[in-house]
Amino acid sequence: MKKRTKITLRTKIYLTIVLLLALTGVFYASNPTFFTSVPFATGVAASRSDLLVSEYCTENIDTVACDGTVSLFATIPGFGSCREKYVTIAPSQSAAAGFTPRDVFVTEGATVFKIHNGTVTLFTTIAGCIATDHNGITFDHFGTFGFDMIVTCQEGDVFKINGAGTVTPIASTGGMIEGPAVVPPGFGPHGGEIWVADEGASAVHAIKNDGTVTLNILSHVAAEGVFVIPAVPCTFCSGGAFFQALQDVGQIWQYPLSDFTGLGGKVLVTSESGGTGADTSLVTFNGTNYVQSSFGPRVPGLNEGASFVDCDVPTPTPTPTPSATFTPTPTATATATATATATATPKPTPTPTPMGQVSQITPTGTTCQDFAGGTAQTLDTLNYSVRNGVIHQVNPGVFFYWVKVTAPAGNNTFVVNQSITTGNFNT
Repeated sequence: MKKRTKITLRTKIYLTIVLLLALTGVFYASNPTFFTSVPFATGVAASRSDLLVSEYCTENIDTVACDGTVSLFATIPGFGSCREKYVTIAPSQSAAAGFTPRDVFVTEGATVFKIHNGTVTLFTTIAGCIATDHNGITFDHFGTFGFDMIVTCQEGDVFKINGAGTVTPIASTGGMIEGPAVVPPGFGPHGGEIWVADEGASAVHAIKNDGTVTLNILSHVAAEGVFVIPAVPCTFCSGGAFFQALQDVGQIWQYPLSDFTGLGGKVLVTSESGGTGADTSLVTFNGTNYVQSSFGPRVPGLNEGASFVDCDVPTPTPTPTPSATFTPTPTATATATATATATATPKPTPTPTPMGQVSQITPTGTTCQDFAGGTAQTLDTLNYSVRNGVIHQVNPGVFFYWVKVTAPAGNNTFVVNQSITTGNFNT
């Protein structure tokens, strides 16, 4: 029997479009690959040093290492239910609006949480936002909205927020909007404006800084998000330049830098669901009109949050350390005691470093000067969860271990011996 391959009408149309684009010299092909798994991955924010992902049905914000290892970054208070939480990292430009670059912001309903050096606080509550889910967040990188944070609410309202948490309404589009982006000035007639994806209307709308709304500047099936390709794209340490969350299968996919050669300043629009006509498309401007081209293949599944690596987010400043490897002297023994708890427990009031103490475990953000001066706070409790007999998540996810050593001038090598001395911990 002769084997036959069935080609659907949608496939035929797609292949026809690809062939026509190839004949005209306009053909864009992407090369997304699976990167890592995150439970019900939803919101994504990326910089050259950080890749953060929110989980749909927990309050966890995860951080992903260069090799794809996932660990807990922070836990927001939230509502304790399944909601789409979106994430952004403050770029350098946001300092002009009163923000601290590298601070992380997360939406949940009408609230925006801030994560600064591992500490979660309520940043602001948007009184005019009535949607409890699907609320988008981004930053203005170009200044047409004062370098403020931009937040969209699903019912169609758009707001800007400055570094003091002051909320200013901009406009209302109606519809079911999310996935905002401020596009570069000069990018066609709607350059410098906020573009928002309207999933229900399968469209993209534009909002000027004076509140003028232009509906349906683009048609896009199940539009989920708008993403500006950086003028000079850069990568996270894994090599990915664009990251896409697949919520239904709990995966993060990455696109290589080579996919965006020569496309700086252009725009991508994604589709949430994979129905007929859904696609990831590249938007360009030909001097007269916006032109949409397929940027396929689209990653199959529920395409939720995504993020280009934000090249404007500064990399962390390394803490200077001496050339020696720090370890306890033979007379110094450091003991860390971990306590497993099924539920969150109140964090005890930190105690200052006793003067003359040789070693200490402290919260992140502690400096060498704090430890040496005896003012560092002691971190004496960690909450953790266990999966298959091994520690899965720890809160806080980052902490510092310090030890005082005495050494002669020059290069020295020390050995840190780690051991469990309490007898009550074997995980």
